[in-house]
Amino acid sequence: MATAKHKDYSGTPLPNKLGIVTAKPKPCEVALIGAPDSFRNALGELPLATFTARVKTTTDLAIVFTRTAQDVDAAFDLLAAQLPPTASVWIAWPKSRLKPGFNENHVRDAGLARGLVDYKVCSIDEDWSGLKFAWRKTP
Repeated sequence: MATAKHKDYSGTPLPNKLGIVTAKPKPCEVALIGAPDSFRNALGELPLATFTARVKTTTDLAIVFTRTAQDVDAAFDLLAAQLPPTASVWIAWPKSRLKPGFNENHVRDAGLARGLVDYKVCSIDEDWSGLKFAWRKTP
């Protein structure tokens, strides 16, 4: 029986994993919410990206760090009201070894309940995992 081969993304730079696009006509606007202090430095120099502390009508990508199941629900409530239709969002949560009391399934279910669909998962670093969501496309 053949085994599936999976590409090892451990060497992929974090901005690439997260989809922080820096090759657009305008800088990629990233809303960074609740990030650990070290996170912005982990991204490195991104001269063609701008960072804000809240979601705006011009946001291209939001990255929201959650620490509890209540944070997840509050984040999706905020996003349901403010995330632009063309933007995407990463919801990050502590890895299970940190015992956050919730997991990927809670994050996915909360997003789906508000009309967002997940389409990518990644290990952000040794402490954080993330699911990427976008608005469900309507026919």
